[in-house]
Amino acid sequence: MSPFIHLPIYSSSHLLIEYLKMYVSNSNKKLAMRKLLQNSMFLLFLFTFSFISAQESEYGMASYYGDEFHGSETASGQRYDKNAMTAAHKTLPMGTTVRVTRLDNKKFVDVRINDRGPYLKGRIIDLSGKAAETLGMRSDGTTEVQVDVLGKGGKVTASTTKKKNTVIPTPKVATNRTTAVKPTPKPKAKTTAKIPEVYTSKGSSSTKKTYTPKAKKVSKKEYDTLEAEFELVTKKNFSQYGLYKIELARPKEAGYGVQVASLTSYENVLNQVASLQGKWFKNILMSIERGDKNRPVYKIILGPFPDQDTAESYKRHAIKKGVKGFVVSLENIEY
Repeated sequence: MSPFIHLPIYSSSHLLIEYLKMYVSNSNKKLAMRKLLQNSMFLLFLFTFSFISAQESEYGMASYYGDEFHGSETASGQRYDKNAMTAAHKTLPMGTTVRVTRLDNKKFVDVRINDRGPYLKGRIIDLSGKAAETLGMRSDGTTEVQVDVLGKGGKVTASTTKKKNTVIPTPKVATNRTTAVKPTPKPKAKTTAKIPEVYTSKGSSSTKKTYTPKAKKVSKKEYDTLEAEFELVTKKNFSQYGLYKIELARPKEAGYGVQVASLTSYENVLNQVASLQGKWFKNILMSIERGDKNRPVYKIILGPFPDQDTAESYKRHAIKKGVKGFVVSLENIEY
């Protein structure tokens, strides 16, 4: 018997066909994997875009960086530039572009997130000096805003220019008050007033005269110092009896508002205002209207807002904070 194994003639052709089938199968697998990867990337893009587009508007207080932070390093590694349109946010990805709209006058500005903060309760965004100037909030310090995500920008690249003795800032609200520390004046030596002598026909007698001290004039700087000592009243520290600061201002009877209460007792009005302040509502209006038997009715309204859509959006924001209400037209109120 021959030691060699004789294969049939068709075996080589059969092997070639099997090889071609395997090659085609592998090619199909590669093509399928490539299509699957492309489809996955497309779906991921759609999901990301839909997530950004579907994000609800964020409402809260906006503040801005003080000029003393100009040139300081931010959380992204970039240097803070007071003339750039940038901002700090606690959670949005670096490079995200957002639109910040001031609720009381509808002014808006588009800024890019390149820092983290603010970390004070009720505040949702810290703006650069230029962005704050665009919104007209330099003199206010803080203002109530609406924040909407427009999209993600490019990568945030840290500045290569190093600056010596740079402090990483925690953003704070800029104020108009001067914070420079003045040297403590040396105490003046106390002088004992000499008791004046009063002369009579019987000679001189040492008697005290009564002096009426002049009222001290309070300078503007001292007044600012007193202003800083006021404490925000909330439901936790409000009581029926106490000393409170009251400031009345009459807005234009235009636009829309969100009515959240209708009360007949002024004491309940103060309690309601304190409760709203504790939830970081700032623009609180009170409409005093005639009720039954000409008794006043106090309606608490949040606003004003320039249009009904903004008021409706703010109403939904208030509901999330546990405050229910409905939109009213400030032009149609009868007094």
